[in-house]
Amino acid sequence: MGSLTKRSNNTLPVLFELLPGVFLQVFGIGHIMQGRVTTGLFIMFSYWFLQIINWLLMFVGIGFVTAPLTWLFYAIAAPLHAADFKGDP
Repeated sequence: MGSLTKRSNNTLPVLFELLPGVFLQVFGIGHIMQGRVTTGLFIMFSYWFLQIINWLLMFVGIGFVTAPLTWLFYAIAAPLHAADFKGDP
């Protein structure tokens, strides 16, 4: 007999992670939806903090490169992290 592993469907949390992030600049909602409130809030506030730094860096020119790269990283990493969630241990 094999052991049963709990595998939840993560499609909806991934969509809630990706769509508000892409259109509203709010990443972390999918993690909050999965019950990982601390992780979701950390992702949300860290993204906003880094974008504030990028906005300030635009005055010296480098922010025009780092802001889209930050957005791209969060747009890829946050949904992948939400999709990898397997539920409670």
